[in-house]
Amino acid sequence: MTSTTVVLIPGMLKALRLVRVYGFMVERRDGLYYPGSNQPACSKALAEKMVEGGWLVKQGERYQPTEKGWHAGEAGPHVG
Repeated sequence: MTSTTVVLIPGMLKALRLVRVYGFMVERRDGLYYPGSNQPACSKALAEKMVEGGWLVKQGERYQPTEKGWHAGEAGPHVG
């Protein structure tokens, strides 16, 4: 089994910070949304990369942070 490395990019950090605040994000047709939002926090493709990298876990239509994702979302305001 081969392992791939997924590098965090600024768009991922923004989404991870939002998922830390709200606890989860919801998948809709064009991306992931935090509760009450009408603008996507990130695309579904980017969310899939974060799942692949171990920062998010998908449960139904919800995406929740893993322990790794929780700490990645702690990055300071200079990132993003």
